[in-house]
Amino acid sequence: MPAIHMKFVDAENNQPIVRAHVLFHASAYEGTFTGHGGERVHLFLLEAVTNDGGEIHLPVQEFWPYPFILNTNYNNPSLIVFKDGYALVTLANNRRIIAKLQDVTIWQYNDQTIKMRRVSTNKDTHHSVSWAATFADETYRLGDKSICLWKRIPQFLVAVDHSVNEWNRKRQSVEEEDLRRIGVSSPLRSLLANEKYYAEKGCGSPKMFFDPYLQNTTR
Repeated sequence: MPAIHMKFVDAENNQPIVRAHVLFHASAYEGTFTGHGGERVHLFLLEAVTNDGGEIHLPVQEFWPYPFILNTNYNNPSLIVFKDGYALVTLANNRRIIAKLQDVTIWQYNDQTIKMRRVSTNKDTHHSVSWAATFADETYRLGDKSICLWKRIPQFLVAVDHSVNEWNRKRQSVEEEDLRRIGVSSPLRSLLANEKYYAEKGCGSPKMFFDPYLQNTTR
């Protein structure tokens, strides 16, 4: 995947979106004789934070294109943009539904400016936070090969954790009864609660890894 440059602005006033958290990844899955049960792997996974101009500059991503002996099927690359107060942005290549290798070596949104919409309802806020948590959680739940990949996206996980905590505190007082019942789970808290498990898998201590990032958010 070649180097990528993008910019994100407020949909109302075109001002740059500063410190939005970006997660960019592509995955593949194993083709089987039955068409079911194939293993999934990440081809690349990285995070970024928009600068004062609302821009990100992602480096070239190199990956082995044939991780499976039998057959390798590809998912279109996707990019998630999360920022408190804005609707979650999800972008993916859409040149073809069933991706081919060339779809994982080009990003059709490169050099584009993306407008982000401000959230206006509690439902919008819940949707943005819950899906950001879901996407972050899925990055290291594809099996043992990706069990430590949370180390590649620490800032994204910490930002989502902060927003999850804010939502769970706020939801008790929202007007919508159905939203008051819907809590959101933080992937980061799951990592910290399973210290022994990840240490045994060779990832090291999640607590020691995330301590510097958590301390920075409280300053």
